[in-house]
Amino acid sequence: MSRKSRPTHKPEPARQPAWLPIIAGAAILLVVMGLALWWSSTNSGPATAPQAGSGVPKLVVDRTSIDDGYVKFGAPVRATFKLSNSGSQPLQLLGEPKVELIEGC
Repeated sequence: MSRKSRPTHKPEPARQPAWLPIIAGAAILLVVMGLALWWSSTNSGPATAPQAGSGVPKLVVDRTSIDDGYVKFGAPVRATFKLSNSGSQPLQLLGEPKVELIEGC
């Protein structure tokens, strides 16, 4: 037989398991997240909030919610909150206050 008539079989390359790259990627992601968490905890400021009277402003609100009961649709509703500063430094309100309106049935 001549060389041309013999079938040539090329060996197939070894295949990696499909889950191996997924496991490796997850392990790398966990290590990076762990390092980021560790780094942020070591570089953060003090663990406790400053207390009033220690040279910082402190906002005190007389109430955090209002229940006006049943109100006709379209009727105006007015609410008043009393704000005060119990700290020893001037208090500055920056930006718009967040107001959440919850409507009942």
